[in-house]
Amino acid sequence: MLARFPEAKVIAWTISDSSDDLLRMMQAGCAGYVLKDAGPSELQRALLATLRSESPVPRRMIPAVLRRVAESTPILSRPQVKLTSREMQVLRAAAKGHTTKRMAKDLGLAASSIESHLRNLFKKLDANNRGEAVSSALKIGLITLSDL
Repeated sequence: MLARFPEAKVIAWTISDSSDDLLRMMQAGCAGYVLKDAGPSELQRALLATLRSESPVPRRMIPAVLRRVAESTPILSRPQVKLTSREMQVLRAAAKGHTTKRMAKDLGLAASSIESHLRNLFKKLDANNRGEAVSSALKIGLITLSDL
């Protein structure tokens, strides 16, 4: 579907809470991952988040997935990725699975400013979404498991 309609946003809606399955779905191009035990309001939030170019995944799965990625990926020599201190704050918050709204509140910024910082992060880290940005940052040593 994504090959034919690259602008489409696909969310996996599944019963599996396996980090392997989540990673496979994200690698296949899914924009998000929602468990079937999610209530209607949580599913609606995930759909709306996807429309905002966020990558909704169950919060309880984020630490396990990021640890798995970090453990299976060798740290590469650090390329010349220059992030501002604010971008690092946003990156660390994304690694913890914080929403745009929570980041804005915690950092005292407007949600639109957080989105701008996220776009800059995606560009600098050659990522399409938060998960890819965090994974790339782990791979090159910008953040560590202690940031999760």
